[in-house]
Amino acid sequence: MDRTTMDDNDVMLPQAAMDQLCYHVRRAAVFGVAGDVAESASEAVLAWAILDHLWPGAGDAALTASRELIGQDVAGSSEDHRAAAARRAEAQALDLEGHFVTVGMHDEATLYASVADRLEVVVGSLVNTA
Repeated sequence: MDRTTMDDNDVMLPQAAMDQLCYHVRRAAVFGVAGDVAESASEAVLAWAILDHLWPGAGDAALTASRELIGQDVAGSSEDHRAAAARRAEAQALDLEGHFVTVGMHDEATLYASVADRLEVVVGSLVNTA
């Protein structure tokens, strides 16, 4: 995309982050198709956490997109479910951070360190606790 044609609403993410976001979205879909719901969920949480971390408007954009859809934001979960989801995603993020540190891919390592630090808040923001 040519930067001269972008408007204020376009989103630009660093290439390393975009690559990781695409990776996790694809893995969420692959695990979902395979019926591995736990792995799909963990991948989806990491994908959302990356997007939420790098684009402050992600949550508002999602709410805007769902405004006309019925039954949105009806998921609820217990505190135990939220904590377990955050722990799974955090462990995965920290594993990926460690991998990227060892292979010298510092942008990716920094991304996962930042995402791991925010996972509890991100997971908490995903569910309707009412």
